[in-house]
Amino acid sequence: MSKYYLCEADKADEGINKVTPYNDGETALLAANSSTAAVHFISTINPLADGEAED
Repeated sequence: MSKYYLCEADKADEGINKVTPYNDGETALLAANSSTAAVHFISTINPLADGEAED
């Protein structure tokens, strides 16, 4: 099963500061649509992970 990550940042030039995992793509999309962060996107890779594989 794939995970989806809502990635958010307060400013575009500061990088991602919050990542929220979701098991369902539709739920992730709904969360992204209601996000108030200046920058937000959905990814299938956690950009804040320390390089270890996630289950």
